[in-house]
Amino acid sequence: MRRALLLTWLLTPLLGSSCQGPPERPIHPWKLEGFPGAPIEGDLFPLRNGATWAFRDRLEPSRGEETWTLLRSQDGWLLKGFEGGDATLGLVGYYLEIRRNGKLVDRPLRLQGKAGDSWTAAGAYCLVMGYDRLRVLGEQRRALVVGVERKQDGRRNRDLYWFVDGIGWVRVRHERDGHVVRDAQLIRFEPGSAD
Repeated sequence: MRRALLLTWLLTPLLGSSCQGPPERPIHPWKLEGFPGAPIEGDLFPLRNGATWAFRDRLEPSRGEETWTLLRSQDGWLLKGFEGGDATLGLVGYYLEIRRNGKLVDRPLRLQGKAGDSWTAAGAYCLVMGYDRLRVLGEQRRALVVGVERKQDGRRNRDLYWFVDGIGWVRVRHERDGHVVRDAQLIRFEPGSAD
């Protein structure tokens, strides 16, 4: 009995409390490549008509896929399906900016600068956290990680975005009070056209 308890105690951190695998620890910028000071490199968000990102939540794969599509519109760019609703998207100066009903929702990416740079947008604190290596559509890639923190209803929420050169978003992770509640990873990407 004592041996079984010891084995359970040792395996619990490795296996997690469910069969989905161990929960990931929060990501800290100093554990990522190039923090601080690595320059932001590449074409991290190409604006192309019809570009489509399809994600699947690693924590709840039964949810099915979530699809975001970028379409050219009269007013600029429409991002259909973004996090549960349509939004407008544009490059404003060196920032990728997302708006809903004309109101700034997020600036999830700065296109120039270096790891360690920070800014605020719509009450959120944004930080370029450095580079991570991850598998994207079957290939090992280098991705810039940006963290966005905001307080909402007395809770501390953090969104992490991974951006890859020539693709844009490849992973979106939401944390609430330090617990991962969503970890959506790219399962399909269509680059769209440069018309």
